[in-house]
Amino acid sequence: MWRDQVRRTFLAGLLALLPLYITYAVLHIVFDIVDKPLGGRIDAILSEALGQPIHVPGLGLLLTVVAVFVIGVLTRLVLFRQILSAVDGLLDRVPIVRSLYNASRQIVRPFTDEHALPFSEVVICEYPMVGRYTLGFVASANVTDDPTDDRLVVFFPSNHLHLGYPVMLRRADVVRVDMTVEDAIKFFVSCGVISSTDLVRWQGQVLDVGRATPPASS
Repeated sequence: MWRDQVRRTFLAGLLALLPLYITYAVLHIVFDIVDKPLGGRIDAILSEALGQPIHVPGLGLLLTVVAVFVIGVLTRLVLFRQILSAVDGLLDRVPIVRSLYNASRQIVRPFTDEHALPFSEVVICEYPMVGRYTLGFVASANVTDDPTDDRLVVFFPSNHLHLGYPVMLRRADVVRVDMTVEDAIKFFVSCGVISSTDLVRWQGQVLDVGRATPPASS
């Protein structure tokens, strides 16, 4: 009996410390990867200018955030967009770099292109078989430009989120869930442990995922 109590007490302490350790590990990685490269150079410049070793923790991370924000502001300018287009054209001519860059751009495009449909809809489907219901995200409201094509693409992620299966389904087989994307992500990451009462509200609902308007034929 006392062994079970010791084991449960130890497990309770481990579970209490685990979130703190994960937070520390993530922050350590962020500072090591983001802060160190730029921050190290700034420390070297300040140390040489002042004649003594200087280290300002987080300065590299702060400047990186500022630089990213400035680039975000510049992307609103037509001239900067033209420069980015020129860079895209240049990278598209390099064989190996072209494949990596285009793949990365396809991943980012749903979040940067206002005409692309991001993962904004949580749905539930009978997948992978009848009687088995799976949550997913609508990845694309259209499979083709054919207005009579009633299929859409649903992405079924694993608890790693970036891993999963994009599946083409009929619109009639997909039902919207009254659930936010954030709650769905919690559901996937926790392997279903962190759930929501919204999961039971899907019964009888009608799917109302917006269909993209096909381009007019010339």
